[in-house]
This record gives sequence, C-alpha cells and structure tokens, in this order.
Amino acid sequence: MGKKIIAVGIIVLVVVVAVMVMKMRRASVLSQTSQAQIGLVAVSSDGKPIPPPANAAATKLPENMAVQQAGDMTVSIALNPYPPTGYNPTDFEVTLTDSKGQVINDAIISLNLTMPTMWMPPNQFPLTAASNGKYSAPGQFTMRGPWRIEVVITRGTKTQSVFFDVWL
Repeated sequence: MGKKIIAVGIIVLVVVVAVMVMKMRRASVLSQTSQAQIGLVAVSSDGKPIPPPANAAATKLPENMAVQQAGDMTVSIALNPYPPTGYNPTDFEVTLTDSKGQVINDAIISLNLTMPTMWMPPNQFPLTAASNGKYSAPGQFTMRGPWRIEVVITRGTKTQSVFFDVWL
C-alpha cells in the first residue's frame, strides 16, 4: 500500500512539474510576441524580432508587409487581406531580390504556418512563381493567436528559411 501511495505521489509530482514547465514556456513565447510589434514582423527562428534591412528601413512599409535579409537576398512577405483572420483565405505574396535589387525568379518557395504556443497539424503549401520576383498562393490560418510563417526558399541545391510572426 505504501509503495502505491509513493508511486501515485511521484506521478502527480511529474504531471504538476510538466504543466508548470509548459505554462512557463507558453508565457515566454507570448511575452516575446508581445514585446515585438503586434502585427506582421520579421523574426529569427526563435521568435526574436529582426529590424528591417537598411534598404527597407528608410521606406515606410505597409502594415501588411514585412521584410528581412537572408544571406544575399531580401525577402518580403505581404498578406491580403490584412489583418488576416482564422478560417478565412489569406493571399500570401513573397518577393525576392538580390543584394543589387534585381529580382530573383529561379527559386522554389513554400510556406509552413505554425503556432509557437501550441502544436498544430501541418499547414504547408507551395507558392507559385509569377514575375518580377513574386511568388504567391492562398492559404489559411486555422485559429486566432500568434502564428509563425516559415518561408522555405530553395535555389539550386541550397535551401534556407526565414521567419515572420503575425498575431490574429
């Protein structure tokens, strides 16, 4: 009987600690998001805001657009309509330019939409190349809250990702 009570006590303790750790993790992610501007913002893979590149910092970007430097590329993303809403279609448009401002038309791009604060089923889709370095596709956020948009860019054999956060 005593061993059963100890075993149950240990299980309860492990569950309580796990819940506390998950709450602290969620609070940490939410505080990072709240410290960033609420809206569409360029972030690192761990959610820290990234200031716009020097060539974009001087230009006032529309509220539905964010931009960041990725190696020798400038990557911008625009969402329409803005602000997006859960369960409604959103048009995603990614524009790529090189360090000289020339458009990049030879990339393969896909998006991966996730929520940093909770597990979500895969929400990935490819973008279609248009012209002038623009790639677009419709997609959908499935609920309100903080979302991370991973833009996966493949050129030749090189693949890299850039990240943007948006709060619905």
